[in-house]
Amino acid sequence: MVGIAYYFDESVNRAIALGLRLKGVEILTVPEDGKSGVDDLQVLSRTIDLNRPLVTADQDFLEIAHQRLILNQSFPGIIFLRPHISIGYVIENLLIYAELGELSDFMNQVIFL
Repeated sequence: MVGIAYYFDESVNRAIALGLRLKGVEILTVPEDGKSGVDDLQVLSRTIDLNRPLVTADQDFLEIAHQRLILNQSFPGIIFLRPHISIGYVIENLLIYAELGELSDFMNQVIFL
């Protein structure tokens, strides 16, 4: 396994999780965690409990992150996937982050891919 483990929102294409798992990256998805259908605040709360960056394509998390920053409430980072982004590009970049990054690199950050 590589360093950073991710928590994937339901909005993320399953092929991304599969591609990263084949490269040794630890992924937990919302459905695998038994959290399908829960609201976004609960999903972000779960990332805090797990201490994993959230990977999502859901724009609602951008506002949630903004509000948390205003209130000085920490979170383990959000990696936002832009619409129509290449699956291969996402896998490549998340693999680099997982291999070379430290969890502190993601804290209270929103990273756009």
